[in-house]
Amino acid sequence: MTKASDLFIEALEEEGVEYIFGIPGEENLDFLDSLSRSSKIKLILTRHEQAAGFMAATYGRFTGKAGVCLSTLGPGATNFVTAAAYAQLGGMPMMMITGQKPVKKSKQGRFQILDVVDMMGPITKYTHQIVAADNIPSRVREAFRLAEEEKPGAVHLEFPEDIAEEHSDERPMKPSMARRAIPEEKAIRAAVNKIEKAKAPIIVIGAGANRKLCSKMLTRLVNNSGIPFVTTQLGKGVIDERHELFMGNAALSAGDFVHRAI
Repeated sequence: MTKASDLFIEALEEEGVEYIFGIPGEENLDFLDSLSRSSKIKLILTRHEQAAGFMAATYGRFTGKAGVCLSTLGPGATNFVTAAAYAQLGGMPMMMITGQKPVKKSKQGRFQILDVVDMMGPITKYTHQIVAADNIPSRVREAFRLAEEEKPGAVHLEFPEDIAEEHSDERPMKPSMARRAIPEEKAIRAAVNKIEKAKAPIIVIGAGANRKLCSKMLTRLVNNSGIPFVTTQLGKGVIDERHELFMGNAALSAGDFVHRAI
């Protein structure tokens, strides 16, 4: 049988997790002990849980894979709230793991205990408390699936201290491949026809374009067509503005793009 905390780490390894950003605490010590024996996942120690959350969200934005962050219970978990909202609103895949006091027995009453699962409900795609070691593989797989599927966002799992000490015969689940829907061919032809007929086209790039394949295709479209582009705040970085577009070795600024488009 496998210890629950070891099984949790194996499930994260199966999902391709490379880093976990976070801070140790009493309630996640079993998890951290299991993590210390992993050869695939590295713990990035931070000074504050909010920083760990932003690091996980940013990792998710740049890679398309859910960034993982870790905290203890109560005030440590509440420090994830701002980062969770940031990831959820910006379409960034992110997974938060928080510790909790034992749920089957209690030695300290209600000390630092908050309903973190309920707190995370309005600002995540999925939040759940693990109440049995056997549930770990399915809960981890579901959390990653929802975090990375459109529209990407934040998910949360609470891992109580006594559940981490349990044992299970379950094994991690294999990740499933999710393919994004594509528009109808007729709609694509209609869009291409309108672009070709446009006298002064301009591309406005938002957060929805911040996906690996989309970024690659948009960069190719801009380079091949010479259509100017501007970005929203969350669309920054989708296209490398160092690409040669209109001015030989220098890319145009957003203002120049708008001027030329007009």
